[in-house]
Amino acid sequence: MGFGEVVEVVASRKQQRIALALSLASLVLVAALVPFAAVPLVQLPHISGMYGAAVAGTNLATFWLLISSPSQTRAHSAIAAAYLFSGLMAIAHVLVFPGAVLDKDPVLGSPHAASWLFVTWRAGFAAFIAWAAFCERPASAHEGSLPRGSSRLPVLAAVGTAVVALIASQLTDAAAMSVQGNREFFQAFTTYGSYAAAAVAFAAVFLIFQRGLFRRSIFVWLIFVMTAEAAGVWVSTYGGARYTVAWYTIRVEGVVASIVLLLLMAQHFRRLQKRLADAVKVLEGRTEHLQAEMHRRERAEAELARAEKLKAVGQIGATLAHDLNNILQVITGRLSILQRRVGPVGDGDAEVIRRNVRKAEALTRQLTVLSGRRQFTAQTLDIAPTIATVADTVRLLLASTHTLRLQVDSDLPSVALDVLEFEVALTNLVTNARDAMPSGGEIVIHAARVDRALGRGLAISVTDHGTGIRPEIRPHIFEPFFSTKESGKGTGLGLAQVHAFVTSCGGMVEVESTAGVGSVIRLILPLRTIERAAPDAEMHDVAAAPVQPGQVILLVEDNDDVREASEQLLEAGGFVVQSARSSVDALDLLAQGLRPDVVISDIVMPHGIHGVELVRQIRRQLPGVRSVLVTGHSEVAAGARREGLPVIAKPYSLEALLQALR
Repeated sequence: MGFGEVVEVVASRKQQRIALALSLASLVLVAALVPFAAVPLVQLPHISGMYGAAVAGTNLATFWLLISSPSQTRAHSAIAAAYLFSGLMAIAHVLVFPGAVLDKDPVLGSPHAASWLFVTWRAGFAAFIAWAAFCERPASAHEGSLPRGSSRLPVLAAVGTAVVALIASQLTDAAAMSVQGNREFFQAFTTYGSYAAAAVAFAAVFLIFQRGLFRRSIFVWLIFVMTAEAAGVWVSTYGGARYTVAWYTIRVEGVVASIVLLLLMAQHFRRLQKRLADAVKVLEGRTEHLQAEMHRRERAEAELARAEKLKAVGQIGATLAHDLNNILQVITGRLSILQRRVGPVGDGDAEVIRRNVRKAEALTRQLTVLSGRRQFTAQTLDIAPTIATVADTVRLLLASTHTLRLQVDSDLPSVALDVLEFEVALTNLVTNARDAMPSGGEIVIHAARVDRALGRGLAISVTDHGTGIRPEIRPHIFEPFFSTKESGKGTGLGLAQVHAFVTSCGGMVEVESTAGVGSVIRLILPLRTIERAAPDAEMHDVAAAPVQPGQVILLVEDNDDVREASEQLLEAGGFVVQSARSSVDALDLLAQGLRPDVVISDIVMPHGIHGVELVRQIRRQLPGVRSVLVTGHSEVAAGARREGLPVIAKPYSLEALLQALR
């Protein structure tokens, strides 16, 4: 419930009981004071000034709290106007009461004006409360929008009434003093006017009960205020003189009655403050949740952008890998033919060409790996000898100023990895460590078991003491084509390949780096092994027979240059080669009676029948035929391997092909 709806706050049973008890107590007190009402006491004129100042302060403070609401009902505005009127009249009463400010005289008018001003004060305050009770929606009314009204009208009425009352008190007092016969009339007016003010107060109480407003907190306390007002005015008028028991009693009653609603508003403010504090806590929690959600969304959007980038790279990489590997296969095949023709004289040049072919092959592999489109071929291996092999190879890439040290714990478990990709990833890490230390230094490869919350694993770290990774570029180091090296000295694919490889294994990459101190890049690999199914007897018998020169090989390849180079390569090995440009052509040759000993087929083929399906059909017709699948890049290759079909990647040599046939 908002601050502007304070008149709607429901009174508790306790509030109702306390207010009723205080109302009855004020009536009992007045009844008890009736025999002593006219008893004179010590004349203390300054009491009236203190009383007026106290009442004015509390009433004006109450008015300010009530009127400060941005949204008010008509009853709300009327109650606020009542306390504004009472505060202004208290100030006026101090100004016209003799001895309240000056020693003996009033600040304004004659001493008699205070009595008539007092009548208007009490009657006016009660009238404003009655107005509020009349305007407020009855408690039995249906819930709905509250009747809204302008807060200016009651406020203007309060100010106007107070000004008119002050002026009228001065005029009537002057008229009474100038006309001797009028004194008795105005004396009767003040007496019966006071009784009328008490009657208006009781009328306000009656309206509150009649409209069922006694269930509202603010009206419950106004019942007490009006009861005390009516009783006090009556007993004061009954006493009939200043400085009597009744005169002092009504001033005490007035201060108490003024404080009641101020305390109620203070309590209301306290509740609002608590609710506001609770709302702030809720908003803080929601803000933190929203910020966390925004950060999560930003990370998700960044991951989505990265995934889309990788998808685009993957599409390009898959196409490039297939086409480039076909080109590399032509180069490899022709190189083998030339080397056979030239002899040992060309061995040096042939080795240089092969080394660069391997570099080109590694680049195409990185493109497909980082895009997630390459199918890894995992096998169970001992990691220690594999690391040692990679270290021996990588040492050839290091200058004399760099040293490579291995720290491989004993009894490391076997893991299931794609050996080739692991070697490439480790090589990328070591070469990056080398480039981070241009002046030389030590590179450490450390392998050890680790126990993590997600399970046991193997940690392989590469440590350098180089330039480190700056914090602003750390979020980008695994992005494809991101590189801080000089142009021509890096492709930006090394760490992207490392991340893609480790992720494909179900692991994670940890990076610890301090600029100017060095870096540690740690690969966390889960412990997995590959259980191989035992080959069936028929395949075992076929594989047991050696491949002999002179046997017939059916070569199926849609690329003319690759097919021609492969033909010459196989013919140079002493085989009889029959070629086909597609799976359909190969099946036609079989239908014409061709019975090959070996089928070598590319996987990616035109006319809707890929190489794996071709081999399946041929094996159904000729169960004893051997088969080897070759691919520049194909996502079908992993499925072929799971079926037990040998698959080799382009570019391949004659030796690799013969090894696959064996």
